[in-house]
Amino acid sequence: MEKRIAKAAVRMVLVLGFVVLAACSDGGGTAATGTVTGTVKDSVTGAPLAGVTVSNGGASAVTDAAGVFTLARPGGSHTFTVTATGYESASRVCTVTAGATTTLDWPLVPAHAQYVDYTAVAPSAQIPAASMNYVILAWNDLGMHCAQDDYSYFLILPPFNTLHAQVFQRGAGVVTDGITVNYAFPGKSNSALHTNFWNYSSKYQYRTRYGWNVATNVGITGTPLAGAMALDAKGVGFVATGIPLTPYDDDGTWDPYGVATITVTDTATGAVLATTSVVAPVSTELNCSNCHGTADTFLNILQAHDKNSGTTLVADRANGILHLCAECHADNALGLAGKAGVKNLSLAMHGFHRGKVNVSADPRNPDCYNCHPGPRTNCLRGQMFHVGQECKDCHGDMNGMTKDLLAGRNPWLQEPRCGDCHSAKYQENPGVLYRNSVLSNAPDPKMNGVIYCEGCHNSTHAEYSSANPADNTIPQQLQGDNYWVWNCYVCHTDYMPMTAHQ
Repeated sequence: MEKRIAKAAVRMVLVLGFVVLAACSDGGGTAATGTVTGTVKDSVTGAPLAGVTVSNGGASAVTDAAGVFTLARPGGSHTFTVTATGYESASRVCTVTAGATTTLDWPLVPAHAQYVDYTAVAPSAQIPAASMNYVILAWNDLGMHCAQDDYSYFLILPPFNTLHAQVFQRGAGVVTDGITVNYAFPGKSNSALHTNFWNYSSKYQYRTRYGWNVATNVGITGTPLAGAMALDAKGVGFVATGIPLTPYDDDGTWDPYGVATITVTDTATGAVLATTSVVAPVSTELNCSNCHGTADTFLNILQAHDKNSGTTLVADRANGILHLCAECHADNALGLAGKAGVKNLSLAMHGFHRGKVNVSADPRNPDCYNCHPGPRTNCLRGQMFHVGQECKDCHGDMNGMTKDLLAGRNPWLQEPRCGDCHSAKYQENPGVLYRNSVLSNAPDPKMNGVIYCEGCHNSTHAEYSSANPADNTIPQQLQGDNYWVWNCYVCHTDYMPMTAHQ
């Protein structure tokens, strides 16, 4: 399990009902007490908040007009609590260093109604879902999938995107029987217009290509660009795995946030019960040209690999033989074991490039965005981004990634965990990643084991509220706001406390 603490102390921020990893800055010292200071801001607008009370152990301070507070506390670990009218209360843990100043900046989330009896609320004041009989929660599993613009040299990742959906009949619960759930991409109906993947995907004659014998516009799992979603492994939702999307619309527009239309119909009658739209993100902004040149980027990569590793990739290509990176470098994203004694792909990439790419204080300029999408794509766009979290706060920097991978971390299967920072109340299911976890501590036990975390919070890197408006379509459709799905009246029709986690 990947755990990283980039600085000497840990600070925790309550954001949207769960905690986000951050770091307290401290400077050492020997005095009995230290100073804690920081700025409290509205997490949505970024405006400083005056009159906010920050307290700990009987001591408290109130923010000034600039949102700044200062509080003297003994050295050691402390839990700070903040309260402000119109905002959700929050608690944070921080290590105070005696004789030093510790910075504890704080974003607050505007409060929602905690207990609302919507049966007594006028229809004009109710949320949009109140007029619906069926509602859909839908999401992409990762927040961003990666592909290539050109497959004529080698293959890192094929076109591959995965969508999930859950259907609820309001007042009755999740529905899986008697319905058909279809997906389609009105703006991306022909991926073959913008990728040469299917020219090289299969093996034929004496020339070896990538080994997936699939028809044009069909993904490597046999999933087409449009069709019916299948019941998922837990039996509580629907999934379409390996959709072969590109970041290009049919008219050539570059759009890494293509939108899928999800339609739920009555299987027997064909009547439409509900529709929604959800982002299926994919980007080819891998930025290899930053180091390998813009003229013959992929050829340069093959040449460098041959030079450094004694391979014959350039000659193989000239003879019609193309290779997947995962033939040699194990890649859990594709489920390929690679070759014994060869570094897995994540370790090979992070380990080799850690001293060769430009880095900066901002991981998006360029740092992580040297290879991960990217300054145009802006993959990091969710609520954690809003409150100042960086890629490295969860994943570590290039050196940290390399260290953990060398120590045995299994990439894609062992990821940063919400529970490492957000407390047990908001942790994933034991041994299960966030993207596969379901609610387990609901006020109504019938909800447990049913509702996916990503159904209410959206996928990693795109947690509600996302900086990309298209990501926020579903909460807007159901609640009339951009927040996570916090309003129990989305699915319930009776009086409910507005909390999902006990």
